[in-house]
Formats: sequence, C-alpha cells, structure tokens
Amino acid sequence: MKQDQIISILSQKQALFGYLKQIPGYGNCINLFQDNIAILEAIAKTLNIMDKNEMPILISKKLLDDDFSPLYVNLKSSQIKIVNLILTVILKYQNQLIFNELVDKNLSQLIDLKIDLQDYFQSHLPLYQIFDDQYPQIHESDLEIIEGINLDNPVDVHSNYDMLFGQKLSEGKDVSQIMVAIEYFMINLPDSLASNQLELIKTLSNSDSSDYFESEVLQTIIKFKWQRYTKSFYQFQFMVYLLFMISFIIEIYHSTFKGKTQIDPEDGSDAIDDRKSYLIIINKVVSASTLFFFLTYELRQILIQKKQYFLVIWNIIDITQIIAYITLNIIEFQSMNMDSLVLLFVIVIALSFLKLYYFLRIYEGFSFLVQMITKVFQDLKFFIAFFLIFIVQFGLIFTVLFKAAPIDEYEGVNAFGYYLMIFRISAGDFSTDNYKDQSQYLVIITWIVWIIAVISLNIIFMNFIIAVISESYEKVMQKIVAESYKVKTQMIREREQFFRSTDLVNDKYFPKYLVIRRQVNQESQENGKQHILIIFIEQENGKDLLKKQRIQQELQQLEQRMIQCKAKQFSRIS
Repeated sequence: MKQDQIISILSQKQALFGYLKQIPGYGNCINLFQDNIAILEAIAKTLNIMDKNEMPILISKKLLDDDFSPLYVNLKSSQIKIVNLILTVILKYQNQLIFNELVDKNLSQLIDLKIDLQDYFQSHLPLYQIFDDQYPQIHESDLEIIEGINLDNPVDVHSNYDMLFGQKLSEGKDVSQIMVAIEYFMINLPDSLASNQLELIKTLSNSDSSDYFESEVLQTIIKFKWQRYTKSFYQFQFMVYLLFMISFIIEIYHSTFKGKTQIDPEDGSDAIDDRKSYLIIINKVVSASTLFFFLTYELRQILIQKKQYFLVIWNIIDITQIIAYITLNIIEFQSMNMDSLVLLFVIVIALSFLKLYYFLRIYEGFSFLVQMITKVFQDLKFFIAFFLIFIVQFGLIFTVLFKAAPIDEYEGVNAFGYYLMIFRISAGDFSTDNYKDQSQYLVIITWIVWIIAVISLNIIFMNFIIAVISESYEKVMQKIVAESYKVKTQMIREREQFFRSTDLVNDKYFPKYLVIRRQVNQESQENGKQHILIIFIEQENGKDLLKKQRIQQELQQLEQRMIQCKAKQFSRIS
C-alpha cells in the first residue's frame, strides 16, 4: 500500500482507533510506522480530534522485557524531528506516572541530542506531587529535606512519611515561630537515578546548554547528590589545602626575610640564608605532605580520565602547581640563581591561589564570584585580542617615531618599552617628557598620533570594555542559578569517578526515587498565606461538621428515648 493511501486511512478517526490497539510483539500503528515522519504526523493530527478518554495506550514497547519503544529506536538513529513528535504525543496523551519509563530510560540520550525537555520536566511524568493526609500541608518547620527511597511501586510513597521525614522533623530544633505551607514532590526517574546512576551526571556535565539546569527536577537531583556525598568530600580536601596554604605563606615570608630571596646586602655579596633548619624542615614536610596527597588524587584522575583530564583547565592548574613546587624546592637547594628562585615563587603563588579559587566554588557566595569572573574573561577574549592589536599598532608607530631610543622608565625592557608606554596611555597615564627631544617635523606627527591613540585607546576602548563587562555581568546574572548547578554537576561527576563498586550499589547514594519536602514556592507571599488560610478553614470546617454530626446523633438519641418513654407511659395508662 502506498504512503498516501496509508495517510488517507489513518486520517479517519474510526480507522485510526482500530489501528491504535496493541498487538503483543508488534505494538500498534505507531510502532509499525515509527520511522516514517509523514505518517506519524498524520496520526498526530487525527489524535487531536479524538476523545482522550477513549484512547488506548499510544506509545509503548513491543514487548515488556525489551527497550525497543518508538522513542528508543529513533534516538538511536538520531531522528530529531520524530523524537520531538513522539515526545509531544507522550506528554499530551500519556502524562501519567506509569508512562515515564519510556522517557526515563532514554533521558541521557535526549540531553545529548539537545532535545528541548522543558515541557517534560514540568509534566507529571518525572515530577509527582504528593497529596495525602499522612503528609501534613502545614507545619511549624520550614526545613527543606530531600530523601531517597527504594520502592517497588512508586505509589507506595504515600505510606512512608514517617520513614522519610518523621524523625528528622522531630529532631529539628531550628523551626519558625509561625505555621508554613508545605508541599511534597517525588522525582520519578528510577532508571536514571539507580540503574544508570553515573550516566545522567556525566551527560549533564558535558552539556553546553544551561537550560537543563533550570529544571526543578534536575536541580533536586543535583542538590541531593551534592549534599549526600559531594560537598563533604571537597570540604575535606579544602581543609587539607588550607594547611598547605598556611605552610606555604609562612615559607614565603621566612625565605623573603631570612632566606635566599631576601634583598641583597649593600656590599654586593650574596644573601645569607639565616633560616633555622628545623623551621625549614617543618615547612617543607607539611607542604610536601599535603601536595603528595593531591598528587595521588591527580594521578588517579589521569588513570580514569586519560586524555580527557588535560582538557579541563582546573586539572592543568593542579598538576602544574605540584610540578612547579617540586621544581622550586630543587632550585632552592641545588642552584644559586636567585632570579630563577624568585620567578618560581611567583609562579607557585599564582597557581596556588588559582587552586584556592577552585575550592571556593564549594560555597554559594564565592561560587557566584568565581563563575562571574571566569565568564567575563571568556566573553572578553575577542575584545582583548582586538585591544592588543591596537597596542601593537601604536607601539610600532611610536618605536619608529622615536627611533627606538631607550627610555629610562623602561630600562631593561627597551624592546617593549614603547608598547608599555601605549598601554599606560590607554590606562590614562600620560608621559610626554621625551617628546621635546624630537625634530620639529616629527614632534607634530607624534602629537597627532598621540591624540589618535588617546581617543582610540583611552576614550573609546576603555568605555567599550565597561559596556562589554556590564553586558557579560547581566548575562551571568540571568543564568546564575543554572550556572551554579552546572558547576556542582561537574564536581559531582569528578567525585563519582572515585566510587568503588560497593558505592555504586549503595541505596543511600543511588536510590530509585527522591522525595522533597519544602516550603510552598515563595514567589508570592500572599498566595502562600492564602494557601495556609484555606487549609485552616478546611480543617475548621471539618471540625464543625464533626460537631454538627455529634449533636445530630445526640438529638436523635434523645428523640428515641422520648418516644420510648411515651410508649411506656401509654402502655401503663392502657
């Protein structure tokens, strides 16, 4: 049968309804034409005019024990258009908890292909809101709690409130003085959380899109993993690194004031190393021990990541710092070249503080600042390149105009003295003392070039860089929450690479479901107050109804007693 004929048949409601029925081992017409976009679009159009309540299951696997659903098959062949169509059908007609398995098993591939999942994450498929009498909707504690749980049936979560939150809330002492509205959600991604437990975080860490990190579902997963086993891991490393920093700073001052890097004596002789041997040994042992700890960590990373390790700038900084510090100690005790020693101290100081910035990302306040500065430099790379071209241009012009005459201020860097002069002009530092030494003709040309340089570099470029930085700052602020979660995802992935096989099957780390308890969204304080008021009214109404029922029962009992008494009196009279 030709495609046009098939489309004509499937465009009829009654005919399509018959072909939508599932046949074990074959599925339905959607399974049959799962790779034909024209027929699938015709089916989707016909579904729009059909009654949802009468529809059978549309998207499913051919067999219960395989993964060959239409979504899976088209993801394997990267049929983006068909994938989006099938996902739309699932969200529109199968937006229920039990059908999320179709998407859950393919979530990482969907993210890899950069499929728009905003509607999916806002649907009832991955995010199930819990409404149950066992889960109180108002409470005196506003604590946000994320707990993992393993269930054979996700609906069983309704009977597990005490196990999830009861003990934590009874132990919590930091509670608000007023009642707050509480909501409960369950993250329904058992395959991504427990079966393919490392794949989701790996995929997210490699993703260039920050839109995924704005999803409440993914934010909850990242937050759980961060709090459960990542933050404490990096905090311990940070404490160890602070020990190195303290020791190294003491070593710097010790060397600068009493060691080989102290200022040379006035008689021109070499500086004398007056440091106490036991202080040197203590400094070196502490610094070397802490860096050895990080060296073993970096070597394990190299063994796991191989070439991928050297594609991350933070890893390059880490390994370079360790190598530079080892080289520093060798030069310090084996060479008398103090200039090399000073240079190495400068390099190690710079790298050590860069590594400190890496650890500062653990904390929310510092994470924003580090991320903002990193993003600003990334956005400025082309501007800085263009700015340097202008510096070189005017530097060459001034070198020719002044015939490369040496400048006292730049003694030692004569070849680059005029480039430094131009850079100072761009920063507003104008030095024109040596202009008078030129011939009358060249002085005029020099002043004309100077005016052009000031207008171009100081007025235009400096104001332009302020505008670029402001725009970059606004972009970072718009995505600050998403970027924060992206940083956490990258750190979680690094942490998970060191898990042993026993950790991967640990239910505390990788549960099937996550349940979050939190205060009702505070975007509107009035809505929250109204929500609490409604709950109180409902509760009071319920109490009033019970009182009314009791009074009615008591009245009925009194009436029955009165009737019985009248009957007895009547029988006596008769």
